[in-house]
Amino acid sequence: MVDGITEKQKEVVDYILNKIKQDGLQPGEKLDTEISIAKNIGITRATVREATRILVEQQRIYRVKGSGIFVGSMEMSSQAHRFHVLSPFDFQAQRKGHKGVRKIISVSIVKVPSAEMAQALRIKNSDQIYKIHRLMCFDDIPVALEQIHLPVSLFNSMEFSKLEISKYAYIEEVTGKKVQLRDQHLTAINLMHGESLTLLNLTPGDAVIQINETVYLNDGVPCEVNIAIINTRYFPLKQNSQRP
Repeated sequence: MVDGITEKQKEVVDYILNKIKQDGLQPGEKLDTEISIAKNIGITRATVREATRILVEQQRIYRVKGSGIFVGSMEMSSQAHRFHVLSPFDFQAQRKGHKGVRKIISVSIVKVPSAEMAQALRIKNSDQIYKIHRLMCFDDIPVALEQIHLPVSLFNSMEFSKLEISKYAYIEEVTGKKVQLRDQHLTAINLMHGESLTLLNLTPGDAVIQINETVYLNDGVPCEVNIAIINTRYFPLKQNSQRP
């Protein structure tokens, strides 16, 4: 494989490549930590670090400071690929034989609905936000419903159709900054009533995951508060919160 590689390093390399294959990991998906790999196969972390360096050089994996190691190569990443480091929605759809589809259901400009949201977005309680309902589907199968809240002060105008392609790519296009971090809080709930049941094609009492998250740009400025209802039967939650 590589000149001068030791048997221990080869053992780590083989372990990681087998893990990627067996788990069906896609580019942008996170691997075990180096400490975890070292414990699993009884090898020192220093050896694991050297082995991962070899795989990075081969562009099999890449490293994100403070976040871990991921499948794929940063060098060959397009903007769409980097987006999937944050949210592997299209990868999940493809793995199930579907196409990821995003549909804007409704759009309005309203006063920020709560002091807590205003604080999260670092805006005044009297400021306005864009409130956008977006349905995420695998082909025609609804898998998630998002309530997107964007501060009007951050956007001079809004092309809502672009949110049906990539929300984060559009935010980056408008702001000229990168989306860097998602602060997420997950809660398991039983969905009992409301529009969410109809749009997600669920029945009262079905179990879902609700995600409340604040999204930050790479300068630390919050750009979005999102409240999402996820049908984990179709869309298992396996995503990373830190972008390179």
